[in-house]
Amino acid sequence: MDDLDSFIYRCHIVVMETLESLPTDVRDWIEFLRKSLKENSLRLSPTDLAKYTGVAFELTFTGSRREEKLANAMARGVSVREKMATEEGGSMSAEEAARFLGMVKQSALNLYHQGKLLGWRSEKQGAVRFPVWQFRDGERLPGLDQVLAKLSASGILDDWGKIGFFLQQHRLSESRRPLDLLRENKVDHVLRIAEAYVE
Repeated sequence: MDDLDSFIYRCHIVVMETLESLPTDVRDWIEFLRKSLKENSLRLSPTDLAKYTGVAFELTFTGSRREEKLANAMARGVSVREKMATEEGGSMSAEEAARFLGMVKQSALNLYHQGKLLGWRSEKQGAVRFPVWQFRDGERLPGLDQVLAKLSASGILDDWGKIGFFLQQHRLSESRRPLDLLRENKVDHVLRIAEAYVE
């Protein structure tokens, strides 16, 4: 059993233990949801099911209570990640990223683990996917290393938080995305935005 299989197995055990500790009516409701998801999985992908579950949350919990806002944010997280994964040309595998950069696969993965390349672990086998937009002319975008170092230093952002930083507009970016500014070699400007973002 490799590390990923072991991790999935441990997660399954935790879920089953949690399920057993829940009241009977809650377990019955979860079983109802599970069956509904299973039935619909014949025509919809797991990603689509998660996305449409988020839509159902939005339609059900439209109030302004903190708890409802939190529930919607959690449900939206899946669809937001799906959108980010396909923006600006989508993503490439570790093999493709390595080939693009003129290096071996392990070197590309090392850059990811060192925080010098953006990526995320896919749902399938935990393989790392790399956003295409961080590359230009066979290299990483100029200044990407510096900005990633600034974002990583805070310790508060996961992979998706860092990717989201580059793809959204910020108050200090004059309605432009940090990605657009980096493409114009405005590294100092993006570093200032990054510093404010993680404060």
